[in-house]
Amino acid sequence: MTLHEIESYLRKNQQLLFKYRSEFYTIRKNRSFFRSRYSLITEDLSYQKKSLEALCKEARICNDIVLVDAINDMIVPEEDDSVWETYEAIRHQVIVHGAEINFSYHGRNYWIAHTRNGSHLSDELGNHQYFNSRRELFEHARIDGKPLKDIWEEVTILSC
Repeated sequence: MTLHEIESYLRKNQQLLFKYRSEFYTIRKNRSFFRSRYSLITEDLSYQKKSLEALCKEARICNDIVLVDAINDMIVPEEDDSVWETYEAIRHQVIVHGAEINFSYHGRNYWIAHTRNGSHLSDELGNHQYFNSRRELFEHARIDGKPLKDIWEEVTILSC
């Protein structure tokens, strides 16, 4: 992908989700009455600049790589690509975008949802695990005593 292609994409869409190496990122264009601002959003930080070019020259991803140096190798998966169901993609969508996810694991249905007091992992039997943040949910939630990351290969996404 090139800087021009990103800019063209952001003319039609508010944000671009992409993968670089094994991590997911979001570039967002915020429009106000007077100007646009561009943001790179990760699970840990957010960079914001007045132009896409400035953002790409200054924002750092994946262990200190300048975004402009990663552009040619970033991947923008198609909407129906199974990569969006990987643990890393779901984690990014939940933490950064507040997505709520329904999934099944070993025949039981689960969901990740949010309230103004935090986030929770719940199952169809009425069991709930509450967390102060979306990040804490991914760090501490357990199913059958295992972290979500360890079971994710066996999860089936029902809806996002």
